[in-house]
Amino acid sequence: MMRALIDTGAIYAIAAAGDLHHSEAAQLMGTWVKKEGIFLLSDLVFIETMTLAKRRLGPEVAIRLGCELRENPIFSWISLSPALEQETWAAFKSYDDKEWSYTDCELLVLAKQLKITDVFSFDNHFRQMPGIRCLP
Repeated sequence: MMRALIDTGAIYAIAAAGDLHHSEAAQLMGTWVKKEGIFLLSDLVFIETMTLAKRRLGPEVAIRLGCELRENPIFSWISLSPALEQETWAAFKSYDDKEWSYTDCELLVLAKQLKITDVFSFDNHFRQMPGIRCLP
């Protein structure tokens, strides 16, 4: 089974028809569904996505999107454990020369822990990370 981590920007691009990457994101999502792939969704990405969607698309759209992320089996939830939080903090501190967000660092740590190289993202920060390949 194909697995990839998913980032806030990719989810937002799927949800917002006016987003620059909407068509590309929707196409990758369709391909992923056909191949029965799974996107691993972290707590921090969910939080970031809900905040962004509510601010830009409104509360009704954000709630519908949140329900989809929570209920659709294509998304597998990953909770931020104390150990994962400590490793994320360590990565955040050690890459202080980068503009990576705390969430970006969490996804890097998860990728290493889960031995996953693919991250569905349009964020160029992931292209700077060792061992990470951006989808699409």
